[in-house]
Amino acid sequence: MVWGAFGCHPHFAKDYSSVQEHDIMMSMRHPKAVAFGEIGLDYSHKNSTDHSKQKKVFERQLRLAVAMQKPLVIHCRDADDDLMEIMKQCVPRDYKIHRHCFTNSYPVIEPFLTEFPNLYVGFTALITYFKATEARDAVRKIPLNRIVVETDAPYFLPRQVRKDACRFSHPGMGIHTLQELSFLKGEDMATVLATIRHNTTQVYGV
Repeated sequence: MVWGAFGCHPHFAKDYSSVQEHDIMMSMRHPKAVAFGEIGLDYSHKNSTDHSKQKKVFERQLRLAVAMQKPLVIHCRDADDDLMEIMKQCVPRDYKIHRHCFTNSYPVIEPFLTEFPNLYVGFTALITYFKATEARDAVRKIPLNRIVVETDAPYFLPRQVRKDACRFSHPGMGIHTLQELSFLKGEDMATVLATIRHNTTQVYGV
């Protein structure tokens, strides 16, 4: 079972034009296109696009997504203050949002959980690594009914998978993240699986 999400990642915001927008909007017409994204802001050293251009493209895509009533998949690196400001201007409070690949601390995400009651936080196999103390602490503090699980494949190979056996992650490895989530939350796997499945349906309707 495969569904799609389409949008301009902030790393490519400098190339955003009416041509790219047309392609995204045409892709979103597919019956299995269930979300708009991943879109957002990335102020890390990995992104060469200037902040003003990123914000302009992000705001434009938010307005398109809301007009289409499509859930949002949000990417954010080192830009949470600007992200919050723009989202509060463009996104209804009760909108369905997936905060993609969260790797930061609980104080960073807490304002978003409060401001957007239908925002869900996505965690990857990063939480299987003991050194990921901030993300693991965030998992413990965020209610289970506000969490979704993802791989961000091909990145974030789980700790339990030997690097000489497999170099890249894939959706089948999500079980390792679920097991770690079960451990960190002190919940049995059946509860975790049922809750995460419910949360995913709440966001994406699938």
